Parts: sequence; structure tokens; C-alpha cells
Amino acid sequence: MAQGDLVIFPKRVVFEEKNRIQQINLANTGKDTAVYNMSFVEFRMTELGNFEEITVPDLGQQFATPYLRVYPRQVTLAPNESQTVKVQLINSNKLQVGEYRSHLYFRAVKTTKPLGQEESIDKAAGLSVKIEAVFGISIANIIRKGESNTSITLSGLHYENKKDLGAFLHFDINRIGNMSSYGDITVNYISPQNKSYEVGKIKGIGVYTPGTLRRNTIALQKPKDINFEGGKFKVIYTENEDKAVLAEKELDL
Repeated sequence: MAQGDLVIFPKRVVFEEKNRIQQINLANTGKDTAVYNMSFVEFRMTELGNFEEITVPDLGQQFATPYLRVYPRQVTLAPNESQTVKVQLINSNKLQVGEYRSHLYFRAVKTTKPLGQEESIDKAAGLSVKIEAVFGISIANIIRKGESNTSITLSGLHYENKKDLGAFLHFDINRIGNMSSYGDITVNYISPQNKSYEVGKIKGIGVYTPGTLRRNTIALQKPKDINFEGGKFKVIYTENEDKAVLAEKELDL
């Protein structure tokens, strides 16, 4: 995951029953020294996958912040320098069965020319206005305790061919249960001759608790000499790492 000159890996952290410390690698790919502060923030995920900052958990939502500690809380990275920060699980004896989520926010506090910086000088008035956009990036930190009873289904498959814009497939991911889902979407087109083509891919798509629905649209890549006439689309949602199938659905054309 990257924004500006900051590269972060991994792009999410999950604490299971046994692990207590997770490492996150930061790298500055820019030409200037940069300073980043780290803190936890709380977000709600909308049905479109956007995040809205909140201070009070929604019904069914539990924040992970009281159970996490990050150190160091500030890093200074020279050009092409990297550093590891650690997130530690604390107060775990107070956790109830279920999932807790907060987001670790990396905020640039000093850059020589951050993204979005604009400078305007009104020579006639003798005024100078400088606008500096300090950027930040966050990754989900999740604590899970107990067994998952989450189940996932796909629905609402709808094919749309827009003139001059291309082909699109709309679909919904439905989640019920006590844990979030996170994985990759693959769309295959299966021709009337039963030949399969991969025509769409989304990596790292989640439905975070307590949300139960995520609406999606994916642009399809038409293979040469294929017009999506007849046959069917097959949408497969797999776990991000072990590729276990979470859900799949077909749409006949």
C-alpha cells in the first residue's frame, strides 16, 4: 500500500488467538526526509466501500484501540530509508468473543513539498497564500477472538455495456456473522463453447463488521474477438492469502 512517498506493508494487520505482536514496514521512496506520526482512528465502512470517521461505534461494532499499542509513535525516514514499527496486543484478558477493529493512521507531519501543495502570490496586493495538504494513510488493525460464524454470498449480478465506456459487471457482497470478510474478486467469462477467460480482478476487497453489504462495479476486459454474447460470467470471491473460496455466483447472458 502506498500514498505519496510512503510505502506500507502489510496493508492490514490481524491478531488471532496466539499472536501478540505484529510488524509493519514503512519505506520512504521520495527524495526528501519525511516524518510520520502514528495513531489509531475509528472508521465506518459504507456500502460503497468508503470510510467515514466516527468516534462512537455503530451497533454491533467494537473498537480495537483499547487493546492495541503502537511503538514507536513517530518515525523519521530519510530518502530510500525504511523502518519497522510494531503493534502490540494488550489487555487481551478483557476481550469478549467477536471482532474488534480500528485503523492505524500514518500522518505526514513534515515534508518539504507534500502532495497537493499550492502556492499563490498576489503581487498587486502584496499577499502570499500557501496551502499545504498534509496527507495520511491508514490500515485496518483487527483483533479476532473465538470462532467465526460468518457466511458470505454474492447477489445482484448485472451486466452493463456502455457505449464508449466499455463493459461493466455490477454485483453485491453480502456478509452475515461475527467476523469481517476480506479477499479477492475474480470474474471469469465462460463462452458458449465452455472456454473460460479471466476478464476482471479486484484485490483486497473487504466487508467490515457491522456492515452486511458492499456494492461493487468492475470494469471488464474483453478478450480479443470476444463480445460477451451468450455464455455466462462467473464471479468468485476468495480469501486474500489461502485462496479458499468464500462465495461464487454465475450470471447467464
